[in-house]
Amino acid sequence: MATWQTQVKQLSMALSVVGAIWMALTVGLGDAFNIVTDPASVDPATTASLGGIDFIDRVAVAGVFVTILGGAGLGIVGISGNNPPAVNTILRYAPLIIGFVAFSAFGSEAWDLVSGNRTWANYDDIQNSYMLFLASSMVSAIVGLLDRR
Repeated sequence: MATWQTQVKQLSMALSVVGAIWMALTVGLGDAFNIVTDPASVDPATTASLGGIDFIDRVAVAGVFVTILGGAGLGIVGISGNNPPAVNTILRYAPLIIGFVAFSAFGSEAWDLVSGNRTWANYDDIQNSYMLFLASSMVSAIVGLLDRR
């Protein structure tokens, strides 16, 4: 039987995947990719919605892609002996990395979502899906760390 920690981690990872996919589709896959690789070419409306794009947004949106393509999402990329060690390390620790980014850079906003204090109507779909992804990743990382044996 699964423990409550396992259930919370699985639910939060599922919500993280939903938030990641929703954000990528709302922004557009090309613009989401540009957030990571070339922020100057991102649609001005997307940049405005995110309140500007800085380094931490670029890292977080890279996490969106890792989440979507990795084992929690579509399973297109997985840990394998054929991968370079760095890729396997990123895939293995992606939930913790993204959770740390969410906690350190978006902690108060993520906590508002987790505690039920987010007024969803005050934000657009880009902001809401981004925060759903980040807050869910943060919860998953915290529960994952607490459940380590």
